[in-house]
Amino acid sequence: MAEASLSLDQLAGALTVRPGLAAPGNLLNTRPDWVAHLTQGKPASTLPDLLASLFNLCGQAHRLCASLALQAAGGQTGSLTDTARSTLQTETLREHLRRIGLDWPRQLTGTPEASCRTQTLALKALQACPLSVGASPAGQPLNFPGLEAWLGRQLLGMPARQWLRQWECNPHDFMSAWCASTPLWLPELLQGCKSVADLAMPGAPALRAHASGQDLLALAGDLRSTPSFTRQPLWRGHCAETGPWTRLNQHAPERFDTPWLRLGARLAELVRLSLPDEARRNGSYWLQAGSVCLGDNEGLAWIEMARGLLVHSVQLDGPGLDARVLACRVVAPTEWNFHPQGAVAQVLATLPTGLTPQLEQRILALMAAFDPCVRFTLSPSPLPKEKCDA
Repeated sequence: MAEASLSLDQLAGALTVRPGLAAPGNLLNTRPDWVAHLTQGKPASTLPDLLASLFNLCGQAHRLCASLALQAAGGQTGSLTDTARSTLQTETLREHLRRIGLDWPRQLTGTPEASCRTQTLALKALQACPLSVGASPAGQPLNFPGLEAWLGRQLLGMPARQWLRQWECNPHDFMSAWCASTPLWLPELLQGCKSVADLAMPGAPALRAHASGQDLLALAGDLRSTPSFTRQPLWRGHCAETGPWTRLNQHAPERFDTPWLRLGARLAELVRLSLPDEARRNGSYWLQAGSVCLGDNEGLAWIEMARGLLVHSVQLDGPGLDARVLACRVVAPTEWNFHPQGAVAQVLATLPTGLTPQLEQRILALMAAFDPCVRFTLSPSPLPKEKCDA
């Protein structure tokens, strides 16, 4: 078993979390960058499926982003089609449900007994979810009758639209009142971790590089000139954070200044994506995407996916889908949020050393809020010097 686990970590990478050490020594990310090696020389037409299989946790988002980047390399810039928007909406909904229903009961509870009880209740709720029992309607608009009612009944304890209206008015006050007064497993779970998760944190600027054409061009330049940029990206020379709370359509992302409120933002996005389409607010119109042509046979695209902003850039050896890939680069949300000098690292530097049960619960809540796409471990012992310096 140990040998199989090691092979998986070598393939997919992992995070080691070390509270109490100064950045950059408190967060080690071993995720390898396979993209350049696996895509160079491949036919451009195969790139979307290749990247979707390589990043299969959010494969549809990678497929769509790669398609937009190829179109931009051909001089055609724009956003997603209606069908593509629906595909992204459905995948993001499913991913949020998995994290809330499967990960949060393990990560946010303070005792094994509470974890077991909450996991049982969450699993029972997920089994009744229309998204869990219904087949994904490929290429069709999201249509799961009963999803909105299921949210209200199984997760929120009130109508979904009413929950969202009150969240939008005052996220912190509403979430505090809702968690304290609603006898359901999810608000009780969030109430239980409030004392360790609702603490102001240093944070980093909300990543909004996709709001500016000039910033996107600068990002493309950094990707070309700095090989390590895909693993340790910067925006305007600084670390930045990305997640459901930093969407282009999200007003005042600086309000979400604790891990607890970032968890709330993910839940709010689950509600938004489950409601009918409404421009810049709900349904398939909530998540944004776009692209920019960088010159002959070169393009960059971006998509707001479950964990945050995803960026792809491609260079081809000629026009059309018969061309071959000269270079392909991918920057995923995990690399922004778990940058060795980034938002999570800055919080870890403020914590004491040693893993008490309360400190472990606080760190797990932090990790749940930023949600890395690779396995992570908490380590109480100093990292070997060579790993800190890597």
